[in-house]
Amino acid sequence: MPWAFETRFLLPHAAACVASDAMGKIDDIAKARRTVKLLPDPPEPLTGAGLSREVVDALLEPAGFAPFHRAAPAARGGEGAVEPWRVHALDKTGCAALIPRLNEMPKSPGKVVNMLAAADALLLVTWLPEEGRDWTASDLNMEHIAATGAMIQTLLLAATERGIGNYWSSGGVLADEAFDLLGIGREERLLGAIFLWPDAPEGVEAKPGKLRGQRRAPMHWTRWIEVPVS
Repeated sequence: MPWAFETRFLLPHAAACVASDAMGKIDDIAKARRTVKLLPDPPEPLTGAGLSREVVDALLEPAGFAPFHRAAPAARGGEGAVEPWRVHALDKTGCAALIPRLNEMPKSPGKVVNMLAAADALLLVTWLPEEGRDWTASDLNMEHIAATGAMIQTLLLAATERGIGNYWSSGGVLADEAFDLLGIGREERLLGAIFLWPDAPEGVEAKPGKLRGQRRAPMHWTRWIEVPVS
């Protein structure tokens, strides 16, 4: 059985916790995840209750198990979470309230306000550079970025598994200009603005990702290396 081969790499107690159909379920969830933007036009908030904080917390719990092996700079002095990421969350009411505030800013918010109008929640996921705002492309910072990316992907999969639409945006004006407005420290850098969606109402544009149809099988981006036996 294929799963028996995989579980030999797990500690005994971990292997015992893995259901026999877990591999197939994870595969299905990963393939089911979609990049979709909801864009109400005009950007007027959609009706609905949005997602509760309890539901959002349930998505963040598995995301917090993403791999990392370098502590966040803020945690090394014994203060703050050890994870190299931080999450700043807005519920549906907060998303709606943010629209007029962004429209008042010098830089146009573009389609961000349309997405805020549709969102049931927004999670701004940042990472913590070693040097703060004036960060460099060091190996350690690359590890922080990679770990935060893994956390975001796990979050997207958790949302997909629960039937919650999602979109990983680079953030636009949310990536810098809105930091002070939202109380996000300047020592943080935004890696993803994660929009969580309801089902698309009739008449609201649901724009899919541009590159999904161009994905190729692993054989096109994998190279097996044959090391000569001495």
